[in-house]
Amino acid sequence: MFEIKRYTKEQENEWNMFVAQSKNGTFLFDRQYMDYHSKRFNDHSLMVYRSGKLYALLPGNVADETFYSHQGLTFGGLVMNEKATAVDVIDVFNLINNSLRNDGLRRVVYKPSPWIFHRQPSEEDLYAIIKICGARLCARELSSTISRDHYNKWYHIRKDGAKKAKGLGVTITKSDDFQTFWHILTENLKKRYGVVPVHTIEEIQLLKQRFPNNIRLVIAKEGENIVGGTVLYVYDRVIHSQYISANDRGRDIHSIDLLFETVIRDSLITHPYFDFGISTEKHGTFLNEKLLYQKEGFGARAVCFDTYEYNL
Repeated sequence: MFEIKRYTKEQENEWNMFVAQSKNGTFLFDRQYMDYHSKRFNDHSLMVYRSGKLYALLPGNVADETFYSHQGLTFGGLVMNEKATAVDVIDVFNLINNSLRNDGLRRVVYKPSPWIFHRQPSEEDLYAIIKICGARLCARELSSTISRDHYNKWYHIRKDGAKKAKGLGVTITKSDDFQTFWHILTENLKKRYGVVPVHTIEEIQLLKQRFPNNIRLVIAKEGENIVGGTVLYVYDRVIHSQYISANDRGRDIHSIDLLFETVIRDSLITHPYFDFGISTEKHGTFLNEKLLYQKEGFGARAVCFDTYEYNL
């Protein structure tokens, strides 16, 4: 009934068209996004056909006899068409597992897309990997999300911060000045956490060029100076804050509070969810309570980003 093939560059258009029409795909799975850092990963993406028609995709890479879905993406998992059913997806995973075994792989690390990103209910894969694969939860990251239908009140500290920033003349606007924001972001991450952004400035500019409607920069300015900002990833049902940062002056004048007063309001006009991203580190074992408190202060509440693993 089903046939499985390894993805090749020649199938890029077919792959991308399926992602765009699937019930749970996002622009992260478009090959123009996935392949921007293709040299870092050994791609092993799979395409599942039924009676000659594409039925599902599994973005993935391999390393050390392990299949990952996908190490270069925030999340991955099986991308399905709207006709996919639970029984069929069970058959699909049997086929996938046999294919991976034949390729000499011994383990799968599976990171599905959280439900808020789905266009319609799409968790057939979660049932299948437990029922037939014996998957276990190996990591649980904690993200913070605001629902348009159940909007929580802000903490007073966030309201007061936004009011102070507005009184000092801080303005919020869209921008294409990724260069200046990246300098703020890089310095901030290096000073506070000893890390660098996942994307280089060249990479984020390339992705912005490829996906102008899906990647946005919103900045906070004091006069003509950028003091903070956020890079937004725009999905079908979610606007997600991929990066947030402010310099010392921006923090002093609470620019981020005013920034998100604007960003959240505008996001929930067009999308049912606004997501701040995770506040956990070390595969979810460390919770940054200070960062979480800030996000919950804007009315956000928990959504889990899970990772599973199983042996083949």
